[in-house]
Amino acid sequence: MAPRVRLTSLALAAVLVAVLAAPVMPRADAASAPFVLSALRTLQKNYVDQLTAAPLLNVALTAAAKKAQSEAFGGPIPATATDDQAAALFNQRFAEITTQAAGRASETDLAYAAVEGMLQSLHDSHTGFVPPSLYQEIKRRESGQAAFSGVGIVLLHRDGQYYINEIYPGGPAEQAGIRVFDRIVAVDGHATTSLADDEVSKMIRGTAGSRVTLTLLRTGSADPIDVPIVRGAIHVPTVTDRMLPGQIGYVRLYEFVPGVGSSIRNAVQDLRGGGMRALVLDLRGNPGGLVSELRDVSAALLPQGSPVLQMRTRAGRSIVMQTPSQPIVPATVPIVVLVDEGTASAAELLSAAIQEQGRGVVEGTKTAGAVEIGITIDLPEGAGMSVTVARVTTGKGARLEGQGVTPDTAESLTSQAMDQGHDSQLDRAIEILDTQLGIKPTNGFVMPAVQAA
Repeated sequence: MAPRVRLTSLALAAVLVAVLAAPVMPRADAASAPFVLSALRTLQKNYVDQLTAAPLLNVALTAAAKKAQSEAFGGPIPATATDDQAAALFNQRFAEITTQAAGRASETDLAYAAVEGMLQSLHDSHTGFVPPSLYQEIKRRESGQAAFSGVGIVLLHRDGQYYINEIYPGGPAEQAGIRVFDRIVAVDGHATTSLADDEVSKMIRGTAGSRVTLTLLRTGSADPIDVPIVRGAIHVPTVTDRMLPGQIGYVRLYEFVPGVGSSIRNAVQDLRGGGMRALVLDLRGNPGGLVSELRDVSAALLPQGSPVLQMRTRAGRSIVMQTPSQPIVPATVPIVVLVDEGTASAAELLSAAIQEQGRGVVEGTKTAGAVEIGITIDLPEGAGMSVTVARVTTGKGARLEGQGVTPDTAESLTSQAMDQGHDSQLDRAIEILDTQLGIKPTNGFVMPAVQAA
């Protein structure tokens, strides 16, 4: 199958899965030096810039040696070595490290560390190693399957506390009565204070049918409450929508996966049928996705012919992607786009296009600054890699990689607001739209008891 062209922040996608995924199955120790060399050849063949083998393989050896807690090996590969010579020397050096690592790290662990280090050395948001468990999960998510087992929530870490920022519709958490902005103070009796994100996620996730108890602090309740949840298979939604007070439509776009363009159109048409006068497009935490879906979503919102992105390919070719058709959101309907530090790649380009075309107000916090075009490629042993194949700017030529989109209106999602059950960023978006619509401001939007978002 041909690799899909994508605009997904690999690091952010991995973080999202880490929060929600179930424990992975043990793997066979199969990867070795040929695995690393296969990844290198794939990288050299596809990466947007020309690469030579020796510097990358030296980085790979250093990463493997660090993983092995190894003593000095046979020295770095000379910079003057040809690619074939570098590969032969790499095989020798890697064998030395493997021997020294006996009892501390498997050959597969060393190979994975080598590839990860090699790809990270390029400092590119869309180039990286994807281990088998995560790679197969990403594939399941893209195909619409249940990608993992868990409770169906997304965590938000603020001021040393863990809040429930999202509840997936129909999942175990929603069925158990979990609420958006509930604060998790303990998991199975173990306090979450001072724990890292991955530690809390490991405590929550688990196999389908198993039970986990979350101890929560909830708005309006003085004492913590214990909520037992039976874990289950989770389908990550693509789009959710609802009507807010004042006939303001709200659409949350989770990721640019196959079919999301059609889902956006269906959501907007439903909201317009209900009398929508304004639109909030929520792209917070959206790591990006497929270029084709970015085009389709942009076409639903922006005037025909609007430039969405410019790209430069490995061959030096320049391409401009424009919206191919008339939008389904009338120009008379004002739009506010919500973004945060988790908004990346395709979601950043959509935000920037709406901003550059003067079609709406971008509100929230500065985005991730992880914007390139890459492809995902299968590696042996069920692993994969993401490789940048084009450099990207906005439709008007602004570089977002390492910079991000600066909102028109800055607004943080504060722990104080969440403790009161308020989404301070959504509150501000509604205020902006109320002003444009000439509606008297309200006292802020309080999340429903069970938020299907």
